[in-house]
Amino acid sequence: MCDTKNTQLIACRLPAALYLMTLALLLLLGSCHKDDSPAPEQAHLNVKVKSDGDEYDAVYLDIQQLWTRTSTGGGKIEANKRLNILGVQKDSIIAGGHVPHGTIQEVMLKISPTGNQIVRNGSSYPLEMPQGQYIAINITGDKMLKPNETHALMLDIDLSDFIEERANGKFAINPSITAALD
Repeated sequence: MCDTKNTQLIACRLPAALYLMTLALLLLLGSCHKDDSPAPEQAHLNVKVKSDGDEYDAVYLDIQQLWTRTSTGGGKIEANKRLNILGVQKDSIIAGGHVPHGTIQEVMLKISPTGNQIVRNGSSYPLEMPQGQYIAINITGDKMLKPNETHALMLDIDLSDFIEERANGKFAINPSITAALD
């Protein structure tokens, strides 16, 4: 029961004001709803790798993600894998996910700036990335990702072009890889 004194009157009205503010907030939140329109059609892309060259015992790359840009938008596939590309079986998927369908305009491989190395004659050497951590993927042939279909992107890494031995005894990554889409 509320008394007519000011302090008790304020205390009595406070729960009513709080109730009205809560009701208004619930009505406002209830009027906001998630967009029920269907998600845009996407293509599923599996990334595979094959490598050529016998001058190294191992080539370790810390692959973070694959970034795509198509005629309908951009997308990325998380990989977060450190792998010896010489030890990957031809049909092994190193990353996979959904990306926008359409004509491929650009594909980039994001490599960690540290932790990449080669092993040659039992000795390990770090791989430098003087041009940044993005490697351009040049796709030969068909460049269309069809909606709601699964495609495979085969990265073809020719180690004699991909790794450059410098005069100072260091090794660097050439930021370009050829790939085929099927």
